Amino acid sequence: MNDTQKMKKRNFWSRGKQETKNFYELDLSPGINTKSFIFGLLIAAIIILPLGLIIFQYLIIYGYLGVFKFYLLFIWLGLLLFNGLSNYFTVKIAQSYDVNNRRLQGINAKYVFLYNCLSIGFAIFTIFLIIFLGLFVFS
Repeated sequence: MNDTQKMKKRNFWSRGKQETKNFYELDLSPGINTKSFIFGLLIAAIIILPLGLIIFQYLIIYGYLGVFKFYLLFIWLGLLLFNGLSNYFTVKIAQSYDVNNRRLQGINAKYVFLYNCLSIGFAIFTIFLIIFLGLFVFS
């Protein structure tokens, strides 16, 4: 069985993990690596920031009204989406900068997005971060 048949039989989680690992193992030039990282973060922030501002304004206008847990849930999901989008755009921008790199062009950014959106380690880290900040800011 060749590699493409093995890749097709794997689920999105294991394939996303492998695609992310392949991207991190690439030897990109420092300029491409820095540009793709910064622009990936900026594009993801441009997408997520309006949603965050809407949630924040709703919080300021209507107050907590017993739904503070839902605010924290939306913030947490927004951070997970931001993580996935920033990694997705980082891969896509790096692919557009380095067109001749076959290993880079072979990476499927969709699986990188799904894997990083649902990353358990980042999800646990952001939950602790939200709880830690919530205890000190809102207490």
